[in-house]
Amino acid sequence: MRLLGLKILLVEDDVDNLELLASFLEGEGAITFGASSIAAALLQTEGRELDAVVSDLDLADGDGCALLAALRARDGRTDRPAIAVTGYSEQKWRAKAASCGFERFAVKPYSLEGLVDWLVELTARPQNAALAEFCHASPGPVARARLAR
Repeated sequence: MRLLGLKILLVEDDVDNLELLASFLEGEGAITFGASSIAAALLQTEGRELDAVVSDLDLADGDGCALLAALRARDGRTDRPAIAVTGYSEQKWRAKAASCGFERFAVKPYSLEGLVDWLVELTARPQNAALAEFCHASPGPVARARLAR
């Protein structure tokens, strides 16, 4: 349960993919909010704190970049980890995702385990790494990397 308690927004216009992703991430302990459009995502997450976003880039009512912009405009948070998922592998899609704030890019079909690895990495909380050091626990590779900074 590597994502225990993390609140993750999932935006995917293919309902089967959305359900599969939500089920897998919930199996890892995440609390998921699923939506098939930008409008639904914004409505469903109004007043909720999110730890991360996983979004398709190509949506019926816009794109993942518009979603990130709307979330940032609404809550002012620019440091929320975001992962883009898409069926497009061309470099222009990768560049677009990176330019609007997505930190990772996955082409469908992607590894669900790899996605979880990214979410763990991107949501690692510095205070948890400091606590691990304080308790003389052996932090994992992500915590060690943060401690080394």
